[in-house]
Amino acid sequence: MTPKPASVLVVGGGVVGLCCAHYLGRAGLAVTVLERDRLGSGASRGNAGEVCPDLVEPLGAPGVATKAVTGLLRPDSPLWITPAPSVRLLRFLVRLGLRSTTRAYAAGAASLAALAADTFALFEELEALGVDGGADKDGFLFAYPTRAAAEHAHAGFRGLGAPVEAGGVLGAGALAEREPALGPAARAGFLVERQWALDPGRFVDTLADRLRKDGADLVEGARVTGVRGGGTGPVEVRTTAGTYRADTVVVAAGVWSRELCRSLGVAVDLVPGKGYSFAVPDGAGPPLRRLVHLGSAKAVLAPLGKGVRVAGTMEFDDDPDRFRQARVDAIVVAARPYLPGADWERREQEWMGPRPMTPDGLPLIGPVPGHPRIMLATGHNMLGLMLAPATGRLVAGTVTGTADPELAARFAPGRGRA
Repeated sequence: MTPKPASVLVVGGGVVGLCCAHYLGRAGLAVTVLERDRLGSGASRGNAGEVCPDLVEPLGAPGVATKAVTGLLRPDSPLWITPAPSVRLLRFLVRLGLRSTTRAYAAGAASLAALAADTFALFEELEALGVDGGADKDGFLFAYPTRAAAEHAHAGFRGLGAPVEAGGVLGAGALAEREPALGPAARAGFLVERQWALDPGRFVDTLADRLRKDGADLVEGARVTGVRGGGTGPVEVRTTAGTYRADTVVVAAGVWSRELCRSLGVAVDLVPGKGYSFAVPDGAGPPLRRLVHLGSAKAVLAPLGKGVRVAGTMEFDDDPDRFRQARVDAIVVAARPYLPGADWERREQEWMGPRPMTPDGLPLIGPVPGHPRIMLATGHNMLGLMLAPATGRLVAGTVTGTADPELAARFAPGRGRA
C-alpha cells in the first residue's frame, strides 16, 4: 500500500465496512463511507446476531456437496440451490465441492480461528466506546428432536474444543428447565458456554453513531458506478451522489463487490448465499430467554425485543435481490414445533440477506490483485457480524503497514492464483 495514506473511501456501509471505517479512523485516516442504500442494509441487520468465535468453521465441510445435490430435489431443504443456476453459480459450486475435503476444511477452520482469536476483546473495546448491541453473553442452547442427534452433535463440539457445559447431554426435562419456552419437539440438547448473542441492528446503529462522533463522513444513497485506481494520484470512486477521491479505497460491498472488481478487470469468486429471517411476537407461553440453535431444523431462535427472530436457510441463487416466500414458509414448518408459545400467525419483518460466499469459506481481505491501493473486505460467508471487528483491524493494519503478514496472507484476495 502507499506509505501512510491520509484518506480512505470505504465502499459499503454494512457491518464490515463500518468496522473497517472505525479502525481506519482510529489509525488517523480521514474516512468517508459510501453506502448504496442505507447503513446496515444487505446482510447486516436481519441475522441472528451470533458472536461465537469458538464455533467458527467454513461452509465447505465434508459432505456438503452431497447435501447441496439433495437440496436440489427438496425445495424445503435448509441448503437449497435454484433449479436454473447460472454458469457463475455452477462454477462456484464445483469449486466449493472440490474444497469440501477433511484437509481443506481443517485448514479453513484454523484460519478462521486465527482471525477470530480475540473477538470478544474487540467487541468489549467497542462496547467501552458506546458501540452496544445489547449482548447476551450466557452462551447458546442447542436443541434436538432425539437424544441420539444431540449426542452426535455434542461429541462433535467436544472434538472441536468448543466450551460445552460439563455434565453431558440434557434430557427433555432438564432442557425445559433451562429454556421453558421450548416445546416438546426439543427432547435433548446441551449448552455451549461463553458465546454471545446481540441485536445486529442496534450494533450497526451505535457503530454509525460512534463513527460520526469521530468525524467520519457517512454517505447513504451513493451507489458506486466505477472505481479508478493506479499510478501515484488519488483513487477515484464515481457514485450516483458524486465523485470522491482518496489515497486508498476499501471495497466492503458484500456480494456487490464482485461487480466493482470487474470494473477493474479483476474477477472475484463471490456468489450470494441468501439467508432468511422473520420475527414472531411473544404469545401465551413464556418468552425465550437465550439464543437457541435448532440443530436438526437448521434454524436459530434469537430473543429480540418482545418477540423472537427466527433465522435460517442457505439459498444459492445468483440473483442477490430475489425473495422467495417459500423459504420463509419452510423455516416456519421446521421451527414452529420448538416454540409453540409464540404467536406464529402474526409473524412480521420478513427479511432476506445475500451473504457473500467464497468457495473456500474464507473472506477476501487485502489488496485487489494488480491494484495495491484498493483493498477488499468481503466474502465473510455467514460470519460477517462476528468477524467484522477483526476484519476492520486487519484492513487498517494492512493499509498502515502494521498487519501480521502471516495472518494477512491467509485471507489475501489473490491466494491460490497462478
